[in-house]
Amino acid sequence: MKNNQVLIGEIKVLENGVMTVETEYSEDDFTIDWSDVKSMKTETDFIIMLSHKYRFNGTISPDPNNEDYLIIYPDQGSKMFAKSLDIVYLKSLEAGFWDRVSANIDAGFSLTKASNTKQVTVSGAVSYLYTRLNIDSYINTLYNVVQDTIATSRNNYGANIKVFFNRSWYILGASDFLKSDEQNLALRTTIQSGAGRNIVRNHKMYLVSAVGFALNTERYDHEEQVSEQSIETFGEVELNIYGIKNVRLSSKFQYFASITEENRNRVNLTLDSKFDLPKDFYIGGNITYNFDSKDDTEGAKSDYVVKSTVGWSF
Repeated sequence: MKNNQVLIGEIKVLENGVMTVETEYSEDDFTIDWSDVKSMKTETDFIIMLSHKYRFNGTISPDPNNEDYLIIYPDQGSKMFAKSLDIVYLKSLEAGFWDRVSANIDAGFSLTKASNTKQVTVSGAVSYLYTRLNIDSYINTLYNVVQDTIATSRNNYGANIKVFFNRSWYILGASDFLKSDEQNLALRTTIQSGAGRNIVRNHKMYLVSAVGFALNTERYDHEEQVSEQSIETFGEVELNIYGIKNVRLSSKFQYFASITEENRNRVNLTLDSKFDLPKDFYIGGNITYNFDSKDDTEGAKSDYVVKSTVGWSF
C-alpha cells in the first residue's frame, strides 16, 4: 500500500476502482481503494484488463528496477510494464462459474391514502464476465394500482452479449422486450447486432459506444393485435462513473432510426445512481425515458419512470 502497509491474502476482484481482498486474519473482506495500492504480486493467473484496452490472462509482479511500475506476464506473448492505475479489472482464473457472476436486486413501494393508490417497482440484473465474454440480463417492472385494480403497468427486460477483441473493439448481440400501457404497447421486441468500442476505461469511469442494426417487432393494444416489423439502424453510448466514494452513476442513451419506415425514430434513455450502504446494501434512484415518433397508434409518443429504491448486490 502507499502507506507502506502490506496485505497478504486472496484477491477476490478488482472492479470499479475497488479491490476486495480476503485474508486469514479478518472475518470480513478488505475493500481497498485501488488508487491506494502501490505494488502487488500474484501467484496465480488472473483475468487482467488494462486501461489501454488490453484484455488477457496472466500474473503480476513488481518491477525491481522501477517501483512505480508492475510487470505483467501474459499466458501468451511478451511481458508488459504498467502502472498500477493502468489495471482496471482483476479476477482469478481459478474462480468458478458462480465467482464470475454478479447480481443486484432492488424494490420500491409507495402508498397514497387519498386515492387509494399503490405503486410497486422491482428491478434486477445479473452479469457474467470472463476474459473476452460479457453477458448481462436485466428486468424492470412497475405496477400502479388504483382502487385495488391494476390501472397501468410497465415491464422491460432483456439481455446483452459482448465478445471482446484484444484491444478496444467488441461485437454485440442484444434483445430487449418492452410492454407499456402508457404507449399502448402490448409488446415491442428489439433484436440488435453490431460492433462497439471502449473509448475510455480507468479506475474512475468507463465510456463505450456502439453502432449496428436492429429488427423491431411490435404489437399494440387494439382489436387487431397485428404484429408489425421494421428494420432500424442504431447508435448507443454508455457512461459509468465510480470514482466518487460510495457513489456509482451510470447512464445509457440509444437512438434508433428506421430504414423501412419513413421519418420514424426512437430514443431510449436510462440514468441510474447508487449510494453504497454497509453489507452490500444501497439506496438508488432511476430515470427511464422512451420516445417513439410513430403517430399512428392511440398511445403516447413518450413514456418515463422516475423511482427511488433500496437494493442489495451480491
